Amino acid sequence: MAKSIEPLVETWAREQISRLGWKHAPEQIEIDKQLTESLNNHLSKQGGTGGGRPDHTLIMDNGAVTIPVFIEHKGTKSYTVKTDKQNLVVFRNEKGELDFTRVISKYAVNGAAYYASCAVQDTTYEQILAIGTNGWVDTTGETSYEVSAYLVTVKNPELPIFIGKYKDLSFLDKSNTTKLFQEIADKQEDPEELHRRSIRDEAKLDAILKNLNQYLHDQKGILPAQRIFVVSASLMASIGVKDGEKYKVAPLEPQNLKGSDEEKATDGDLILNKVSSALKARKLPEEKQKQITNALKNTLVYNNLNKKSTTGMSPIAEIYKKIYDELRPAYQTTNVNDFTGRLFNVMNSWVDVPDGGANDVVLTPRYVTHLMAELCEVDMNSYVWDWALGSGGFLISAMNIMLSDAQERLKNSPEEYRKKEFKIKHEQLLGIELLPDIYMLAVLNMILMGDGSSNIVNENSLTEYQGNYAYQDKKFEANVFLLNPPYSAEGNGLIFVQKAFEKMKSGKGAVIIQDSVGTKDSTKYIKKAILDNNRMIASIKMPADLFKASVQTSIYLFEVGKRHKETDKVKFIDFREDGYTRTNRKKASSNLKDTNDARGHYKNLVEIVSGQEVETEHFKLGKNYFLGMLDLEKYMDWNLDQHQYIDIQPTFEDFRTTVSSYLSWEVDQLLKSEDYMGK
Repeated sequence: MAKSIEPLVETWAREQISRLGWKHAPEQIEIDKQLTESLNNHLSKQGGTGGGRPDHTLIMDNGAVTIPVFIEHKGTKSYTVKTDKQNLVVFRNEKGELDFTRVISKYAVNGAAYYASCAVQDTTYEQILAIGTNGWVDTTGETSYEVSAYLVTVKNPELPIFIGKYKDLSFLDKSNTTKLFQEIADKQEDPEELHRRSIRDEAKLDAILKNLNQYLHDQKGILPAQRIFVVSASLMASIGVKDGEKYKVAPLEPQNLKGSDEEKATDGDLILNKVSSALKARKLPEEKQKQITNALKNTLVYNNLNKKSTTGMSPIAEIYKKIYDELRPAYQTTNVNDFTGRLFNVMNSWVDVPDGGANDVVLTPRYVTHLMAELCEVDMNSYVWDWALGSGGFLISAMNIMLSDAQERLKNSPEEYRKKEFKIKHEQLLGIELLPDIYMLAVLNMILMGDGSSNIVNENSLTEYQGNYAYQDKKFEANVFLLNPPYSAEGNGLIFVQKAFEKMKSGKGAVIIQDSVGTKDSTKYIKKAILDNNRMIASIKMPADLFKASVQTSIYLFEVGKRHKETDKVKFIDFREDGYTRTNRKKASSNLKDTNDARGHYKNLVEIVSGQEVETEHFKLGKNYFLGMLDLEKYMDWNLDQHQYIDIQPTFEDFRTTVSSYLSWEVDQLLKSEDYMGK
């Protein structure tokens, strides 16, 4: 390896920094007290205690926003920045642990971004610029320099945003303030950047969850159903409840778990007490609080997890510490919708959920729940319910769309937005889940993703639920229905659609279901009951490998409260090629790859179904989507297959292509024959 010229790079950089016009200081000098205190509380870039400092710090200010700048220097070619396949800055190894040795201390940008990610989480600064400078001597003896800049934000501390690559530090000059600050603002809203960060968030979370689940399986022998309760409770206890910047309920620190065997003072009791305080602080109905704590008690208190092991800690304390150290930071630094849905899917990938086949515990991928919410045209005024809730993924997707719509429409009235946000979370979402452990996941998910857990009901949708708000004698006026039903229910789950629609006056409903339902004669009576009062808008054939069990599924979209007539045309769409490639490897960091413009496929699908477009880049009438009318006598033609037609009449272009291919083959054969060799 070539000798490092880091001292030369540092001198080169310092000369420029002194001319930029900003307040600045080298590593040894304090420039800002809160930055110093923050870094003192974190590990250094080598992983040592006592904190660390970037090689140089600047403070930029445009009069409205103040942005610190952390700069790290290196002196070896290729050591400017370490990124992953999505070109995102790397902090952690495959196990989800901070990689001080091979990444953070080795690469200039990664070191600066690590310090920035620490400081941005516990100072008043919401964004910090992380810059890596590097230099090396090439084969001709000339010295080359490069500079890379990334922005670290409080919203996503471990997902630095690429700002630019430069030959020197002149882009930081005070005379360039307006342009630089505008570029920083624009980069945070760039759609491509947001998409790449979303992929990285999900891959990062999956890696941590897989490591945690393997630990629970190998080291502690905890059953899958117990894992859900242990992880849910530990996560709630570890994040606490904040009111602004202050804690209403402080997180439970791992060192407070002493392994006591005193009644009502075991480690499990302490975790449960913290959960109870958190639920109370979130102002959940008392009946719901009792329901949750009672469900957790058997796993946390009445088992062997509280007995001290050979390490001197109880098993539940060891688990809690791992969750506190690894999963808690992931929750705080990622922006993943349906957080516990991913957790459940990871657990389910190692060992099946108890009675999972009989109970049809199959959670819908987040990008599909989002798609279905979009197909139902969810907005800030929607009232959305799901009658087979699972982890709450449909409600999470709907809530995010509703909040985004409200933010856009009420952007000039912050007070009105705050009122609408509260109403969306507490009055406009409702879910029903029968299975206690899955119900617990849904409650946790809604708490973690937005605290919209008030109306999560633990009942049988078909025999117990009366259509009211949870714990209130008041009807929930739903106008959007989203569902992935248990296929073992009557009509392969279609009965849920019928019963839910009977309680709705208008709106839209989307169900993803085994597409054999659409052709079965045995489901005729349910399909008739549905179409007597509701109109089918679209039937969408989904990818065969969408779910782990490779069940063939379709999405049926309906307009509620309007009878389907014989002349009504339905859009039958082939969506088996959706742009994603899926694998099912347990050790893979991500089993979902965008290999053919998946975002474009999903966007175009919504445009076609909603009538915004007649044809798009990915959908052509007569090729992969068709218009057809339903047979209202037999009710056996709800799927694409019965309406897909192929034009077998040959065209002149077909003839020309065939002849051309034959002539090419014939010439190729002649050239290969011995008689023509060399002629």
